[in-house]
Amino acid sequence: MEIIQQTAFTGADGIQLTTVPDKQPTATQIQLKTAYTPVLPWDWRSATGELAGLNPARPPYVLSYALTGIVTAVGQLRRTTLLGQRLLTVNFHGSAREQNLLAPSPLVLPVPDQVSLAAATTLIGGADAAVKLMQAAKIHAEMTVLVTGAAGGVGSYHVQLLHQQGATVIALSRPANRDWLTQLGADYTIDYTTDLAAQLHATPKATVLLDTVGNTQLLNSLAAGQPQLQVWSIAQQNWQPLAATQAFHFVNGPIWPQQYRRLLDQLATGQLTAAIAATYDFHDVRQAQQAAQQPGQRGRTLLRYSH
Repeated sequence: MEIIQQTAFTGADGIQLTTVPDKQPTATQIQLKTAYTPVLPWDWRSATGELAGLNPARPPYVLSYALTGIVTAVGQLRRTTLLGQRLLTVNFHGSAREQNLLAPSPLVLPVPDQVSLAAATTLIGGADAAVKLMQAAKIHAEMTVLVTGAAGGVGSYHVQLLHQQGATVIALSRPANRDWLTQLGADYTIDYTTDLAAQLHATPKATVLLDTVGNTQLLNSLAAGQPQLQVWSIAQQNWQPLAATQAFHFVNGPIWPQQYRRLLDQLATGQLTAAIAATYDFHDVRQAQQAAQQPGQRGRTLLRYSH
């Protein structure tokens, strides 16, 4: 079995593929043949030591934590009806493995037949982060909300979920994504690569900013002249508001299992669309990370472990 390890805090240069012996599940474990893992900012930011305060893993460690896969073996205390099931789940010991062994957990979630494993993989580190941020900000109908990184793996779900709630959505992205974001539910789009002040003046005044990018200069530009702006971020821990009437909150953490089930159901019924930027064989993990960090990506980059 091959695994993807971060062997040093040297970014992509520290990534190595290593072969380790296969293991059989213990009495309470299930074995998944891994289908996909997402390429997340968590991975490449952890790889430099930047997130050492949030991620306790130290090299060498196995990358990633989210995965989808198919159950290929079960321990003697687990139901054999699990065999062949398609699951979305997490492995906090690192999911970037050809096979994952998992103990019982409420975050072992069956994937509906109508949902591809690739689409389901975008929920963890994507839609769940969007839900968490929106709940923290107490988003409700008739709010006007700015979204940074609107075309990305989290932002594209923000746009859809905000639209569902009846909020007015101002999506920041590149012009090439304008029509696509409008289809997802954006009411206004702003090109973050050009003058922001004039564009913000031409849109309704937002009171909430949901940040998935973590760029201090961008946050400063968006907050200038908006004294009531409340900023909620999953990507920036220490931004300083420009005015005493502004507020900043860093948000991190999981959502409830039933919320994941609701997201899976929405993918199954077409209420949500999974945006996948590209899919790479897991042997090409370095190339995948480099591609995922390029600006203007639509959705999440995935690693594929089986065909």
